[in-house]
Amino acid sequence: MAWKALVLATLAAAPVAGAVAQERVLHVMVEDALLVESWELLHGLTAEFEARHAAAGDPVRVEVLSLGGAAGTQDKVKFCLAGDLPLDLTRIDITELAAFVQEGALLDLQPYFAADEAWDPAAWFALCLAALRDGEGGLYGLPQTFTPYVMYVNESLLAREGVARPPDDWTWQDLEDICRRVTRDLDGDGRNDQFGISLTQWLQAVSPWLWQAGGELLAEDGQSSRLGEPEVIEALTFLHRLLHVEHLASDDGSFANQLKQGLFQAGRTAFYGPVGYWERFRFRDIEEFEWDVLPLPRHRRAATAVAMGCYVVPRTARHPDLAYAYLTEVVGSLRYQTCMGEIGNGLPGLIEAARSDAVRNPGVPPASIDVFFDVLADARFLPTLSNWRKIESLCQAELEGVLLSGDVAPADAAARMARKADAYLAQERARRGRGRLPGFVMQAALALSLLLLVGTLLLRRGPAPGRLGLREERAAGGFLCLWGIGFLHFLFGPAVVSLVLSFCEWSPLRPFGDLAWVGTENYGRLPGDATFVTSLRATTLYALLSVPLSLVLALGLALLLRAESSFASGVRTAVYLPAVLSPVIVAAVWRYLLDDEGLLNGALSGLGLGAPRWLKEPGLVLPAFVLMSLWAVGTQMLVFLAALKAIDPALEEAARLDGAGAWRRLVHVIVPQLTPVILFNLITGVIAAFQVFAQPYVMTQGGPGDSSRFLVLYLYESGFRHLDMGYASAIAWVLFALLGVLSLVLLRTSKRWVHDASRSYTS
Repeated sequence: MAWKALVLATLAAAPVAGAVAQERVLHVMVEDALLVESWELLHGLTAEFEARHAAAGDPVRVEVLSLGGAAGTQDKVKFCLAGDLPLDLTRIDITELAAFVQEGALLDLQPYFAADEAWDPAAWFALCLAALRDGEGGLYGLPQTFTPYVMYVNESLLAREGVARPPDDWTWQDLEDICRRVTRDLDGDGRNDQFGISLTQWLQAVSPWLWQAGGELLAEDGQSSRLGEPEVIEALTFLHRLLHVEHLASDDGSFANQLKQGLFQAGRTAFYGPVGYWERFRFRDIEEFEWDVLPLPRHRRAATAVAMGCYVVPRTARHPDLAYAYLTEVVGSLRYQTCMGEIGNGLPGLIEAARSDAVRNPGVPPASIDVFFDVLADARFLPTLSNWRKIESLCQAELEGVLLSGDVAPADAAARMARKADAYLAQERARRGRGRLPGFVMQAALALSLLLLVGTLLLRRGPAPGRLGLREERAAGGFLCLWGIGFLHFLFGPAVVSLVLSFCEWSPLRPFGDLAWVGTENYGRLPGDATFVTSLRATTLYALLSVPLSLVLALGLALLLRAESSFASGVRTAVYLPAVLSPVIVAAVWRYLLDDEGLLNGALSGLGLGAPRWLKEPGLVLPAFVLMSLWAVGTQMLVFLAALKAIDPALEEAARLDGAGAWRRLVHVIVPQLTPVILFNLITGVIAAFQVFAQPYVMTQGGPGDSSRFLVLYLYESGFRHLDMGYASAIAWVLFALLGVLSLVLLRTSKRWVHDASRSYTS
């Protein structure tokens, strides 16, 4: 009976073992995976954090996750919140804070700060902490880094042109005068190659010009727009004149172009801005010229914008006390803050770190680093509205029409920005007043839909089978059960959820059951949504151009390469390769090819054909995407090749003996036998064309204006950028209905032109 005594002893000892502290896991999402110095330091500080807690009898393991990069950084946190995934601490942009707070997605950390004897708010820049507070005194995080917008200056270029560096209190007129003096056509081809300024063009960079002219973005109460006022028009007119009237400014300073070398880095612009401290990181390897920073030129008043990243604790935090400790002891520590500033990612929010010699780094550009501190008195954040991302998107399309393409009058753009912003603000006020549905609505909808699905299958089952048929049914059910589970979880269930959401208002920042019923309002908004109409038009035009051209090219390649040879085999492989590459990689390659100074324009210029602005002209960006789509016809080519192999060679030989030439054999013998495959490629091509997403997401973000904002991209932006998942679901169902109708029309009309060999033989 010794084993019984052992079991009893183990059970008796269980409460004692249970008293041992259980390891807690803290999930932290940061942005620094690409910054090796800060990434290594963060992991070192994290290890120290874990060791301190382990020594105190509180074992902690920290999972440090990466936010990713570029545009995806804005949305990864929202995916986690929508899926209720464990996330204890994360970085967000300050422009998103109000939305997160209003939707209840963040924890108020003020009680933790109030109970922390070591907390000293005076140690942080007051401007930054004020931006992290709500109107009721709540404090929702700490700054990671921040930066006011300034002007970068190529001092070597100014000296070479005999122009003195402007003083810190320079004006718009000073800027324009200097730009006229330094702008040059260096190679004599009739186009300027050296510019006065590379103008940045996203709203946060444009807003200082509006403020300096005396304008405002919104009224004081935030309920209406002031974008259509004369001061805003004056500022836009000034920028438009620099860019497109006098051609003193280059337009390479778009948000996407920050990821590559611009004209300033190439030494071909005297000024670059307005832009932030982060360019210090990009420009640290410049050795060809001397550069520095200046305050922005002023007009009626001095003003600049502030960008900031901050660390917050989401509502999905499993361990908020640990998250607060990690916030203050690790990412809020002097060592980490100093490292971020030293790298050049931004100014630390911690004053001691920002003012340290490691960050100021005498002898390393910019020499006038104090400019970043001096302009804080005139610095301001963009309006803190929960829906500001949507207003930014509405304005960006108009700004690109004025600044990038130059074919839109500033007054017209300002008026449209004001109308769009006012309409959206009014719509949001109405939607916020709606009551919430009971939490079980979505579960009830799923259950009812499942019952309807089962009932439909039972009704269509037919008469009861015999014993053998029943055995076969059970065997088939066993083979199909895994597919059925996948169908319910990944297709049917999400489809039902999106259908319900299309009649509701829901933000992915809120818990999933927190729905507001809006009926058919989301569908009713579609015809009056100018962006949706433009997206639908662009997507339809893209499909009308790309699908027929792809079919013709794929069939032509299949005909040329159907002969068996090592050369044909190699070419077939080369043609098919783009079809298996990631669309993101394909988009990145084509962005390089279609750049203003890319390989394609280089080849065209060498032939004396000019250099089109493929991705910057609204009239060229769609043909550019069509051209890119022709690079990925490998799949359709293989389908045609397989069909050509199945063609009866006797028919083609008989036509040849009857004297039919190559063209007549193609038209009257080969193509009729390929019509079923043509129909297949046509339907799949239309569906793929209407679902294009990765290419515009990577290459243009929908611009210039809305000219490449295809439907699926707008759907994605509506759901995760603008936090309007109900409207995004409505767009998805309209797209589904559209594709269903198009597919049905193609199938019904195919009886007139698709050659069915089996039907011909039996008739």
